[in-house]
Amino acid sequence: MGKRTMQIDVIGSVEGTGFMKCKLYADGRVCVFYMTESNYKALMYDKIFIRDGQTVDSAGVINTTNTFIEEDL
Repeated sequence: MGKRTMQIDVIGSVEGTGFMKCKLYADGRVCVFYMTESNYKALMYDKIFIRDGQTVDSAGVINTTNTFIEEDL
């Protein structure tokens, strides 16, 4: 089996809920999940997300992480 990969895209806030809609890409599988806006802001502060979170790209994504690649053990 090859090295596994993972990336998270933030799609946007869910109006009136305090949650952010996100997509987790794991080895090509896409899973939608939600995180609190406070957790999102904390992860932005920690530089986990690589954009400023202000601009939507052509894929409808406002923020993303780098692609993480599993290390050899």
